Amino acid sequence: MPRKNVVPLDTARKEGKPMAANEKKDDFTKLIIKDKEGNSYTLEFNSRVVKNMERRGFKIDTDFPHSMIDDLFLGAFQMHHKNISPDRVKEIWKFQTHKDDLLGILTKLYMKPLEELMAEPEGGEENETPTWETV
Repeated sequence: MPRKNVVPLDTARKEGKPMAANEKKDDFTKLIIKDKEGNSYTLEFNSRVVKNMERRGFKIDTDFPHSMIDDLFLGAFQMHHKNISPDRVKEIWKFQTHKDDLLGILTKLYMKPLEELMAEPEGGEENETPTWETV
């Protein structure tokens, strides 16, 4: 069922309206959400946050979906809003709509630091001779 009041991406950005589902930007690096009071929160992951989450045992894993979703959403606040309480984060999660889409976006954001870590250097190609060797 199509969402009501959806406008093209360029218009949505200017007018602050919902974007059409098929026009979502795929190269995002952060997410801005609102709570029921209208406060905005910037959610983003960097290498430090991801490492801290992994040290505490976090895994992107569907074997424990409840824990994974709670920890992923809480972790997304750590870069810009690290002093927010876990209970407050749970309240914010309950307020969010389209949670399936939100979870997918959070997962992509979580993977961004790994993609950056594993990216080939500028001008590097997969088939060229490696800069390392085994002996």
